[in-house]
Amino acid sequence: MTEREVASIVWHRVGHHIDLIYVEGDPDRLIGTEMNVTELALKAQLHLVPTSDGTLRWVRDPGAWVV
Repeated sequence: MTEREVASIVWHRVGHHIDLIYVEGDPDRLIGTEMNVTELALKAQLHLVPTSDGTLRWVRDPGAWVV
């Protein structure tokens, strides 16, 4: 089985929910600590971007976004 490419990760402080959003296919929801999600983001080579209070979000190349 091939690993799916992660496009972004969102971690919710309340409930410690981790949303894994893939380039293709349905997202996954996991439970984990801030340390767990940070390790996932580093492994997927994602970058932390600003978010609203209560969440942390990592994405692929944030510099490629059009504002």
